[in-house]
Amino acid sequence: MADDDGDSAASTDSLSDRASLRRWKIIASALLLFHLLAVALPPLAFQTFSLDGPSPLVGTLIRPFAGYGQFFHMDRGYAFFAPDPGPSHLIQAASTNADGTLAERMYPDREDQWPRLLYHRHFMLAEFLNESYWPPGPPDEMFQSDRPAAELWQQRRGRYEYIRQSMVDHLKSVNEGREVAIRRIEHGLPGLQEFTEQPIALDDPRLYNVLLDQPIFSDEIAPAPVTTEVIPAPEVSDEAPSTDPSGPSDQETDDVGPQS
Repeated sequence: MADDDGDSAASTDSLSDRASLRRWKIIASALLLFHLLAVALPPLAFQTFSLDGPSPLVGTLIRPFAGYGQFFHMDRGYAFFAPDPGPSHLIQAASTNADGTLAERMYPDREDQWPRLLYHRHFMLAEFLNESYWPPGPPDEMFQSDRPAAELWQQRRGRYEYIRQSMVDHLKSVNEGREVAIRRIEHGLPGLQEFTEQPIALDDPRLYNVLLDQPIFSDEIAPAPVTTEVIPAPEVSDEAPSTDPSGPSDQETDDVGPQS
C-alpha cells in the first residue's frame, strides 16, 4: 500500500512538472512570437506607406508593438540595406561669407564629417528631412470635399517646415547668424539595364537631382514664399557691380556636383 501511495505521489509530481513545463514553453513561445512580430512589422509598415498614409491594416497590427519597437530601436524599414535600396538623399546648405562669397556644404560628406559615426548621423538627418517632406497645399476645394484629409495635409506640411527650419536655425547659429538656405538633393542609382548599356560611376553628376519644393497642383495653388529651399545669391559689397537681386538663375540653382 505504501508503495502504491509513493508511486501515485510520484506520478502526480511528474504530471505537475509536465504541466508547469508546458506553461513555460507557451509563455516563451508567446514572447518569441511577440518579438518576431515587433521585428517584422515595421519594415512591412514602411513598404506599405503611401501618400494617403500608412496601411490601415498594418497600422492596426503594429499598434501593440509600437512602444516595444521604439524602446529597443527596432522600428526601422531596412530599405537602405535591401538588394535594391533606391536613391539616397542629401542636404545642400549655402551661406554667405563675410566677404560676400557663397559657401556651400553637402550633408553628408565623407571628406567633411569624420569619424564615420558623425557622417552616419548627418546621413540620417538628410534622410529624415526627405522622409518628412510634404508638398505645399492642400487645394482649396479639398476643405469642402474631404476636410479631414485637408487638415492632415496641413499638419504634415507644418511638420516638414518645422523640421526644415530647425536645421536652418542650427546652421545659422554656427555661421554667426548669417543667412543660410538648404535644399534637398537626390542621389540616384543607375538601373541594371542602363548600367549594362552604358557603365556610369556612382558619383556621376547626372545622378544628382535637386528636389524642388513645389505644390502638386501647381495650376491650383500659388507656391508658398519659401526661402530655405533656394540657394541665396552672394552678398555684394558697395565697390562691386550690382547683380540681379532675385538670386541665381534656374540653371545655377540646378547644377549639383557629386559630393557624397
